[in-house]
Amino acid sequence: MAVKKNNPGFLQFGRTMPGLEIPQFNSGLKWRGADLQTMKNVILGPANSLDPDYERVSFDLGAGKSLAAAFHPSSRSDILPLIIIIHGMAGDEQSPNVISSAAYFSAQGFPVLRLNLRGAGPSAKTSVGPYHGGLSADLARVIDQLATRNYGAGIVLYGISLGGNMMLKYLGDRGANARVKAAVAVSAPLNLKTVQVRIMASRNRLYHNYLLLGMKNYMKQSREDHDQSLLDRAQAAKSLFEFDDQVTAPANGIAGAEDYYRLHSAGGFVDQITVPTLLIHAENDPWIPVADYHSREWPAEGPISLLIANDGGHVGFHAKDHKVPWQERVAAQYFENMVSERG
Repeated sequence: MAVKKNNPGFLQFGRTMPGLEIPQFNSGLKWRGADLQTMKNVILGPANSLDPDYERVSFDLGAGKSLAAAFHPSSRSDILPLIIIIHGMAGDEQSPNVISSAAYFSAQGFPVLRLNLRGAGPSAKTSVGPYHGGLSADLARVIDQLATRNYGAGIVLYGISLGGNMMLKYLGDRGANARVKAAVAVSAPLNLKTVQVRIMASRNRLYHNYLLLGMKNYMKQSREDHDQSLLDRAQAAKSLFEFDDQVTAPANGIAGAEDYYRLHSAGGFVDQITVPTLLIHAENDPWIPVADYHSREWPAEGPISLLIANDGGHVGFHAKDHKVPWQERVAAQYFENMVSERG
């Protein structure tokens, strides 16, 4: 495993990134620690506001169903790629971390697409939810349709949390045929089972209850698409495992939760990725065990680079010296660097 500590605040593994000046990461005392880092955007809202003007666009899923997205054009779309932002569990285009990253990327001149997965946000009325972390076929449909639309100079992906799992699975599924130039995953699971166990730990009770309520609300929004027995099981679920086992899995043709976790964890697909991909994670992520990252080999010759910060929580990475979260600044630089490198 290639390891290089070249800046305070993080470790670098895997493929080196020449020409990329990664800013240091030092969290301030006021927001230091796993939970404060995780919750800052929820408590205070994103540091930057997003231009309210956008174009509502959709992507055909077949059988009269579609996914909805918010597209933010850019005057630099002839030279910068479109960034597709893929939200996490119980999220949608309005999630604080989605708004935060979209605002920063737009300010840097990138065209941006805030995608709503099945059953989420505006997609609740046009698709059948709930989505799951392995629905990479939906992401493939979106990307294939975007290839015919002049939204940017190619496509790059930014996957947040469970959206990162879906993104990594898509990249592994498609291999050299993935129609994107680069990708960044932030706080993405590699093993859905270990995440389920961690989220259901007693110290994460508030997080667990929040996510479970969000998934139940997804089902309420899609009640017309499901029989009453599935809806009843959704509302009766006492845990995320029970929800996945009794709702997510059967709604998506999967035998049960254990099969869902085993078949669709991103860790089973990363070795097939050929597109330049950056993974960003925190040592103290309260949801996703960093051990899942440390236990893998990250070859220096491969397409994957990994940054593990010593603080940052789950999709936090709030530094003391900059109002924009560290991972967003790194991602924007990475996308520009990779696009320039690949031409």
